[in-house]
Amino acid sequence: MSFMAFLQIAGAVKQYSDASSAASNMREAGEKNAQLSELETQERLRRTRYQHDQEQGARVVAFAKSGVQLSSGSSLAVMAEAANVAEREMAFTAQQGSRTAAARRAGASAQASSMKSQGESLLISGVGKVGNDNNWWGMGQ
Repeated sequence: MSFMAFLQIAGAVKQYSDASSAASNMREAGEKNAQLSELETQERLRRTRYQHDQEQGARVVAFAKSGVQLSSGSSLAVMAEAANVAEREMAFTAQQGSRTAAARRAGASAQASSMKSQGESLLISGVGKVGNDNNWWGMGQ
């Protein structure tokens, strides 16, 4: 094998290695983005829970100030409905956060797979070109 053929193969291997590293980095970045999304979701849920608790406390105070019995049906119904609305909102937020994290992981994985495939293609075509140029396959010349 000539020195030029060796350099061409080494270049193809380097391109493959770089593409593999980039794919690995892309997967890692996607995972970190997904984890960030999950943390953001947890913070949104915490804030929603806190806001709900504050609003429920304000309702209790308002009912007490106005002389409404806290154990009456209407006051309990209002508080229960507010709790149901808050729970639905938090469930939606959690589901949305989960989907966002999954989409970030899937997107990064798809890009990483594409990069890895490109690296494999470069390696195969590089070796194939060197083989053709040097008649390794017994075709031509």
